[in-house]
Amino acid sequence: MIEITRSLQVNDGTEAELGVDDVWAGLEEKAANPMPYVRSISSCTVVDRFEGGIVRDIIHVGQPVREVVTFYPKRLVHFVRTHGTARGTIDNELGQDENGALILTFRFRISVDGVEPGSPQEQEFSERMEADYLDAVRTTLAAVRERVTAGRSVETVAAKRPGSAPEFVREVFRRVDNFDPAAFAELFSPDGKIVFGNGEPMVGPGSIEAGVRGFFITIKGLRHRIANEWHQQGDSVIELDVTYDRLDGKQVTIPAVTIFHRRDDGLIDDYRVLFDLAPVYA
Repeated sequence: MIEITRSLQVNDGTEAELGVDDVWAGLEEKAANPMPYVRSISSCTVVDRFEGGIVRDIIHVGQPVREVVTFYPKRLVHFVRTHGTARGTIDNELGQDENGALILTFRFRISVDGVEPGSPQEQEFSERMEADYLDAVRTTLAAVRERVTAGRSVETVAAKRPGSAPEFVREVFRRVDNFDPAAFAELFSPDGKIVFGNGEPMVGPGSIEAGVRGFFITIKGLRHRIANEWHQQGDSVIELDVTYDRLDGKQVTIPAVTIFHRRDDGLIDDYRVLFDLAPVYA
């Protein structure tokens, strides 16, 4: 059994400071779409979703692995490897050190088939896995910091408030990626509308929830990765890479642009998505 625990300080005082909400958003994204963060993972398909978590199939260092991922909001992401040559648990946990500074701890307890405990082979696997996860944690923090910094450069004052544009954007896509059309529809005003491509507008939270729910039936899952974002008063423009898990088990990633406007009360009254869905159903 390989057991390793490492903690990294999130903020070192030299770059933009990240809060719990910032880091948690990155951990959620890494769980559903790990390839940009973990170099040794070459593929990920979300095969099931349940309340508070997902089941994913990944290719890690060339080997198929199934993991059950459970989210304990703003505290812990718990991975259980149920299939593969290396099985056990992995945790990504947010906490504080003795001085109250935000830290991110990863720990894993893994046993490897066909590898003798205490052998050089186990030591080599342990060192490689530790290096992978240290790299993944640093990459995740760097990506989150880049996005937060970009958002603050456009809207420095607003980004410090709950419900600011950058925070709100991430909440929008979190609800969509969680396959929760009801929660997504709650973000719209009574007369709010949404238009996908050149489709007919859906007007009102009830119509939006029904329409999004109908779309979700045609796919297994999806994940949004924010590439760029711009905010001006109540308007937001977000450039995205969206990965779709198709019903046939394949994955497709397409570019998209989302544009929306929020009223003074924070609710969306106009939401538009520009994309080409043809590859998702090809």
